[in-house]
Amino acid sequence: MTAVEIVPSGPVSGRLAAPASKSVTNRLLVVAALAGGVSVLRDPLTSDDSRSMLEAIAAFGADVEVEEGLLRVSGTGGDVRTPSAPVDAGLSGTTMRFVSGLAALAPGRATVTGAPPLLRRPVGPLTAALTGLGADVRDQGGYPPVVAGGGLDGGSVSVDATASSQFVTAVLLVAPYAQREVIVEVQGATAGGYVDLTAAVMRDWGARVDRQDGARWRVAAGHRYTARDREVEYDASAAAHLLALAAATGGAVTVTNAAPATHQPDAALTDVLAAMGCAVQRDGTAVTATGPDRLVPVDVDLSAMPDQVTTVAALAALAGGPSTITGVAVTRGHETDRLAALTGELAKLGVAVEERPDGLVVHGGTARGPARLATHDDHRLAMAFASVAARVPGVVIDDPACVAKTYPGFWADLDRLGVRWTER
Repeated sequence: MTAVEIVPSGPVSGRLAAPASKSVTNRLLVVAALAGGVSVLRDPLTSDDSRSMLEAIAAFGADVEVEEGLLRVSGTGGDVRTPSAPVDAGLSGTTMRFVSGLAALAPGRATVTGAPPLLRRPVGPLTAALTGLGADVRDQGGYPPVVAGGGLDGGSVSVDATASSQFVTAVLLVAPYAQREVIVEVQGATAGGYVDLTAAVMRDWGARVDRQDGARWRVAAGHRYTARDREVEYDASAAAHLLALAAATGGAVTVTNAAPATHQPDAALTDVLAAMGCAVQRDGTAVTATGPDRLVPVDVDLSAMPDQVTTVAALAALAGGPSTITGVAVTRGHETDRLAALTGELAKLGVAVEERPDGLVVHGGTARGPARLATHDDHRLAMAFASVAARVPGVVIDDPACVAKTYPGFWADLDRLGVRWTER
């Protein structure tokens, strides 16, 4: 599809399951690739990003069998091989960064590259940290491609996580395979919840990783990953886009598989929805958001869940007054400069947006069509704009297929919720 137009038809309502978590799937694929034995991942995410990771771990020697709703991964036990050709991460930032860590364990020199937009996303703090732990690592002025290998000695290292918490995760994931213990000192503001998620996965698979204080992590030597059989939990980031449809239209949407015990930071988006006037209820694994007649403006710090700047900004465009979003400077280095993109695209709807270094002020209540919104090859912009389009007539969303990065079934799920849309 080159474009879609959603035809507003009143409150959106329905029940459905969110897809499996991209963040969890890609972490589990790395630890399964490094583990000894055969691991089973049940109901993993199938998307462009997860396919990139699957192909990458196979290049480093993991044997992957794909069945319906199931992945069997025969791990390397840490004895990764050097790929015979450059590993292509596509457009996946998690694959680029996590696999750069994996490459550091290769006996020879492994190259990790990607599609042109991915080559504009920074890796310098990660490559510096891997070098500090004894690997032979090169990048291109702080950007991909990355060439790495030689193994990790271990020791203490600082990681500047200002641009991405993924730098910390990439180091931690491979740290159990260093010759001696690894101490990681985290510097700069970061979405620390994603590092907590990484540590939880590592512990579950047999590594010994401890937070020594708020900014220091210790990974013990000799405690490597052991094969596991695990079901992949829901994607809280994807669920947020579904619940936002209810918020935007005054409807009621239930995500049926929202596990309450999750380390995913974006699960807290329900608190923001409540602050905007939604009623949020939980019944076991089911979470329901019911939207108000009109959303309430908010003043919110999204530093713990910066990916949700797209969701909140889109909803703020519909709220009755100015909303202030802070703590999201990191999103300037995501799939696109999300703050600049949101400012420009919401302006097409007649919404005044003040772009600040670390956030936005969205003067809501004036959104109107017709308008054609560009998605900037960014899956989260496409899904966020769907909420606005479900409320405001005449909104066309370009390049809707970019949602395949993390949520290929998004538009089909909108159908299941009764959202009317047509190809343009």
